[in-house]
Amino acid sequence: MSKGNVPEEVEVLRFFEEAPIEKAEMLFNIVKEKMRGRLGGNGPAEKPKKKHSAAKDARGVPLGEEAGVPSTQA
Repeated sequence: MSKGNVPEEVEVLRFFEEAPIEKAEMLFNIVKEKMRGRLGGNGPAEKPKKKHSAAKDARGVPLGEEAGVPSTQA
């Protein structure tokens, strides 16, 4: 593949692999700050939302699941 046909992403990766570490680190920090700005956060990127665990009663049994408990109704 000739240099003119190399995708930009490949060139960027090659830069980070081959450039002097000081230069690559400086550029990495600049890109990191720009990406934070794009994501609209003042800190790290948003964390994935946790799934809510099912509510449980005082015995630790999930609410609405009384299957293994004997019924008190006659």
